[in-house]
Amino acid sequence: MIRGLALACGVALLGACQSPGPGGGPAPWENAFSMSDVQVVTSPGGITAWLVEEDFVPAVAMEMAWRGGSANEPAGLDGVGWLLSYMMNEGAGELDTTAFGARMEDLSMDFACGVSMDWTNCSFVTLTATADESFEMLRLAFAEPRMDTEPFERARRELIVGLSAAEMEPKTLASRAMNEAIIPGHPYARYPTAQSVASASKQDVRTMMRQLMTRDRLLVVVVGDISAGELERRLDLVFGSLPAASRLPVVEDAAPRPALSAPIVKKLDQPQTLVMFSGPGIQREDPDFYAAYLLNYILGGGGLSSRLAEDLREKRGLTYGVATGLSVQPHLWRWTGSSATMNQTAAEVVRLVRENIGRLGREGSTEQELSDAKAYITGAFPLAFDSNAKIARNLLGFRQDGLDVDYVQERNSLFEAVTLADVKRVAAEYMKPEAFTFVLVGEPRID
Repeated sequence: MIRGLALACGVALLGACQSPGPGGGPAPWENAFSMSDVQVVTSPGGITAWLVEEDFVPAVAMEMAWRGGSANEPAGLDGVGWLLSYMMNEGAGELDTTAFGARMEDLSMDFACGVSMDWTNCSFVTLTATADESFEMLRLAFAEPRMDTEPFERARRELIVGLSAAEMEPKTLASRAMNEAIIPGHPYARYPTAQSVASASKQDVRTMMRQLMTRDRLLVVVVGDISAGELERRLDLVFGSLPAASRLPVVEDAAPRPALSAPIVKKLDQPQTLVMFSGPGIQREDPDFYAAYLLNYILGGGGLSSRLAEDLREKRGLTYGVATGLSVQPHLWRWTGSSATMNQTAAEVVRLVRENIGRLGREGSTEQELSDAKAYITGAFPLAFDSNAKIARNLLGFRQDGLDVDYVQERNSLFEAVTLADVKRVAAEYMKPEAFTFVLVGEPRID
């Protein structure tokens, strides 16, 4: 929940992380969910949701997201969004934190929330048999949150302890150093401190809830054993008490500084060095995004089949893994990557990453690399929809990316339309080693 510069691709749903089924044939669930099954449902109160009716499993999964997250927190109250997400299932109405948790267990109901830089999310799952009681619990959470003192103080303690532990985590140190180097002063570069968390009050959390969780910022996806008519009623029941709208502090687009020629080194007493790198990326709305996504697979997003993995791991044995991704946050878009290696080989890893980026920029990919990338990215797509919960999460990701309901049917054709010339043109524009900033965390030996 506490994030600096994102290393993972912000649109990971474009390609599944799993591999195709045995023999490369269709998975058994491919025919169970059709992309055309997505309905757009609007409640009498004006709340819109995407719905996939699926009664094979007698359960309902709901994913909710509000535009706005920790980047919108008031200055000096960094961490208040995390406290809000923690408190959402810590009691509501007449049920204190213990009674609320016990009731959720009795109903076999799951409900939890989280916050990221740009979004506040909640997930909810209920059995069909207990749907009435579970949706009432969900209504209470939004309409009558208790914010009792004991769980609130516990939340603050846990966050402060987590922040202290994060001070020794290589990824945390690397992300903070990267943010300070390329986007100093931007809300994305802020992070909670013990002081900011200790300063937050229960009233601050309530205020943040009223500002973040409004009906005009809400996106909803529902998958499971529920009809459109029933969903319309439940949408107004659950969310009807939320404010219609609010004003949040405006987050401007970041203006990254030029890359540093030498790696930034953060000392940490450990036998390995974390190598993190970041360069200019591409906006999600850019027509070249699909070519860039395929190019990223070829560079470092394709697991052991990527160029970086082949060179650094398979050929030279310098690392157990290396990965790259497209980070496409609303106000910052970057090409990112990371690897870990022994302290004495950190400089070599930096050199080889730069060389591979430069070579890809000069020469582009091969036809075979592009074909393999397309085959994986399009072939693995159905694996993102093998359960109600995963369908809901993935469809919500499409909504968060501002994509239309038809995208789920058109997505693979957008990748298939990319040509080798497209990929080479994008590579020439973005694969410039001098544009990448490197951060090393450990005890690297660099001359």
